[in-house]
Amino acid sequence: MLMKSLLLFAALATVSLHASEKATFDSGGNLVSVIDHGAELSLAASSFVTFTGGLTLTAEPHEQRSPVTRERLALRWKGTETYPNATKSSFATDWSESADGIKLSTDLRAESMFDAESVDYVIDLPRDVFVGGTIGEQNEKFPEHKPVTVDFFHAETASLHLTSADRSWQLTFVLDQARPMSITDQWDKQERVYRLRIRLHQGFWTPKDPIHFGLSLKAEAHPSARVAHVAVNPAQPLYSFDGFGGDYCFDVSTPAVEYTMDNLPSAWARLEFKAVQWDRQRSGEPGLELKRDFELMQRIQKTSIPWILSVWRLPEHFYADPNQKPTGTFGRQIPAAKWPEFLDLLGSYLEYAKKHYGAEPTLFSFNEPDLGVDLGFSAETHRDAIKRIGAYFAAKGIKTKLLLGDTANPRGSHVYTLPTAADRDAMQYVGAISFHSWGNGTAQQYRDWNAVAKWLQLPLVVGEAGSDPGFYRNEAFDSYSYGLRDAEQYQHLLHDAQPNAIIYWEYTEDYGLVRVNADKAVEPTPRFYLMKQFVALTPTKSEVIASESDQPDVSVSAFAKNAALTLHILNRGAEREIDLSGLPASPWREVVTTEEAGFQETNLPSTPSTLNVPARSMVSLVKSQ
Repeated sequence: MLMKSLLLFAALATVSLHASEKATFDSGGNLVSVIDHGAELSLAASSFVTFTGGLTLTAEPHEQRSPVTRERLALRWKGTETYPNATKSSFATDWSESADGIKLSTDLRAESMFDAESVDYVIDLPRDVFVGGTIGEQNEKFPEHKPVTVDFFHAETASLHLTSADRSWQLTFVLDQARPMSITDQWDKQERVYRLRIRLHQGFWTPKDPIHFGLSLKAEAHPSARVAHVAVNPAQPLYSFDGFGGDYCFDVSTPAVEYTMDNLPSAWARLEFKAVQWDRQRSGEPGLELKRDFELMQRIQKTSIPWILSVWRLPEHFYADPNQKPTGTFGRQIPAAKWPEFLDLLGSYLEYAKKHYGAEPTLFSFNEPDLGVDLGFSAETHRDAIKRIGAYFAAKGIKTKLLLGDTANPRGSHVYTLPTAADRDAMQYVGAISFHSWGNGTAQQYRDWNAVAKWLQLPLVVGEAGSDPGFYRNEAFDSYSYGLRDAEQYQHLLHDAQPNAIIYWEYTEDYGLVRVNADKAVEPTPRFYLMKQFVALTPTKSEVIASESDQPDVSVSAFAKNAALTLHILNRGAEREIDLSGLPASPWREVVTTEEAGFQETNLPSTPSTLNVPARSMVSLVKSQ
């Protein structure tokens, strides 16, 4: 074991990707968590304005449409916020990371006159971690019971030290100057937290009162990671799994596409029906963008894997309200009079792709029709659209089936498929069902989708796999922590939804697993190697076999095909020991990805019964024979 640990350390030391993250941030530059020794503590930190009358709103928005920009991948953001009363403020946020923790420098400015009570920097602390812990030099307690006054702690100070009850976390805040602080025992509809409020400005706020705020935060974790017991049962196959795939929908001309196609071969794929471009160009020679799509379809078709064609938006003249709504408006509809023209547009596209490129999609879908991106359908009109398109395909000899659902998220959305499922005429045209995993689901919500798929005896496909639908803004997805979230989601999907395929959004630069530099050179990110372990080490057309972990921050999945077997272990926490049971006797290959080094391989001469796994890592064990 000592020699194995030394070999692993040497391998990890030779392929450094970048320094370890100390914190994570949302797309608006707000602090989301702090990280130390592999342990991660969720926080929520942002500047807030409280208006006269009590309305409190963030000054550093992270909603998808907020006007916030980031300086490439640096931890620097700036933007503006417009409030309901039409007042505006601007901010510039600059974070830095070092061995001593993280530092914040932020500037806030009122762009108009504010009838404000205060401007504060607010940090929400997880109550379950700090209840019973201590505050400051006097070791005041975080209360377990509702305090007499909601604001149970007050001080004017330039520093504050907080400790969790079990001393697993210590947070030290150092401010640029002494400021009033308070801590509130907060319990509302959204959350139950201890809210640390740092007063930055009191009273009426004008453009003549710019605010500068500096903060240093040192987070010290003392994790006591429990031994995880992982069991595998090759004699208990659960369901068939085709494999992992990628979406190739937006910006398919980027060098990232060729790189991922060469290095992350798909078992399923999904492409966009670019209806706007086809409507303009189908009478002549298709332009470069369409040609690129057709070439990708041809290339994918030659691999004999299933693939999906999905439509987002249509030319304006197809909508019930042409040129009356901005591009990207949700829930638009095709009026009855336009359906024949739409079917002709779609049919001519499919015929062209087959005639000139030999490409015919396995399935067709409207992207996220329940949410209406960009076309909206009720569950009943979704059923009717499937019948209409299916009948048209059958009449034209088009073999493509319809994809039922393709919903925006997994949370109770299985009911969207039920009107179609109850209609025999519609179901003759359905080839599979699908949901997108944005925002995650509970174990039961995933199982509901699995139950519908089994009931209908159809493949279940995760058409877009991803954690946060707003993290495309400012490339907030480009962090190792986000990659761990995706990997954990995969493990939960495999355990509870039991899909036949998982398709990542997407193998382009949109949520890109690689970075394309100014010289067009492609650089894999740490997230790329997490994905590579799933893709490269999981046998295609395999059986998912029973596997379990007894620790919530250790998740597992296992796959068997003939004599081959692969076990993926994801450790979201600190370095720990794992006891293994159920692995057949054989030589094994171990592949490890950490934030510092990806896809590091070691040959094990015998079946391991224990593993020392690094913090925040993915470890795969592979038996090939």
